[in-house]
Amino acid sequence: MEPVTLTAAAIATLIFSEALKEGGKTLGQGISQQLAQLLNAIRQKFQATGTEGILKRAEENPTEKNQAKFQDELETQMEEDEAFAKQLQALMAQLQANETVKQIVVKGVTVKGKATVGDINLEATREGTVNQEAVVDSEFGDDLNLGNVNLKA
Repeated sequence: MEPVTLTAAAIATLIFSEALKEGGKTLGQGISQQLAQLLNAIRQKFQATGTEGILKRAEENPTEKNQAKFQDELETQMEEDEAFAKQLQALMAQLQANETVKQIVVKGVTVKGKATVGDINLEATREGTVNQEAVVDSEFGDDLNLGNVNLKA
């Protein structure tokens, strides 16, 4: 796939993600502002080209078919307007740089009796905020044998 296709697919996935369906509650303020910039740029472009109905339909009824039409139109707009494509690619790069990497090992486990967990190694290798947790909201009965836990960001 070409970079424009990848960017259009990533934008469509982001716009219709579960985080946005929840009103952006899980997004930080900086990320939600950048996302608003991304949506405004797309909305303005679609209005200028008379295709805003595709975006509106996908927002109001985000079926797979409507999302695919939106992605296809976005890809077309990006291919036809290099400056628009670069603007969206830059906004996506900013969003990705501000993403939180979340790594959790052993969450919500209840063990009655003995439990053995081997060595755990987690490493976050990209930029952005990192949240790493090893044993969260878990209950262990008699005996827990936890190997070496190594978290690195």
